[in-house]
Amino acid sequence: MAEKIVKLTLSDQIYNILQKDIIDGVIPLGGKLTNRELQERFQVSSTPVRDAIHKLFQNGLVEDVTKTGAQIISFDPDYSKEVNEFISALACEAMLMTAQIADQEQIAKELYRYQNEMIKAEDSNLYFEADVNYHNCFFEHCGNRFLKETYERYDLIRILLTRYAIRTPEEKTATIRQHQAITEAYVSGSHELAKKLINKHYRYGIWQINDYFSRQ
Repeated sequence: MAEKIVKLTLSDQIYNILQKDIIDGVIPLGGKLTNRELQERFQVSSTPVRDAIHKLFQNGLVEDVTKTGAQIISFDPDYSKEVNEFISALACEAMLMTAQIADQEQIAKELYRYQNEMIKAEDSNLYFEADVNYHNCFFEHCGNRFLKETYERYDLIRILLTRYAIRTPEEKTATIRQHQAITEAYVSGSHELAKKLINKHYRYGIWQINDYFSRQ
């Protein structure tokens, strides 16, 4: 039986490009998206542009949507703290649920794989891709689609924050060590310790994010 191929709509293609531009910093925080400029850039009508911007709004990457465009979100310490605390709570719950129902050998294999990919990453894009996959692991196996969907809804914001905050080799090394500690605690069955380490990991992220924005 032939594999079904899903063709992306114009709005989905535009959304994917704009999402990548925002996360990669090509479009800066607080920057503006203008419908007319996007129509010229992608050589399309206003409808797919508006649809793409609406999806960016749904996923929390833009705000102040108007008839002429939208503005990329900008962060302050309180906002970044709340986002990290919320996602940390989701991550802890997903980890505990995964520990109860999933194939633990498979989970261990994936966690080791992604943290090793972070260690070997030759550029930032590969590093952050492995970081995302590491965090996704517990949500992929937790058995609760609502928890997974909620995480995905807000994780784009966390990814954006992380890319602004984790920039130096020392910061990346510190994050890898935190992942390694979480993995070892989880694999050994010390799930309460793993929970504490996940919370500590996200608190470190808050500190890094606030430090970054204090220097701007």
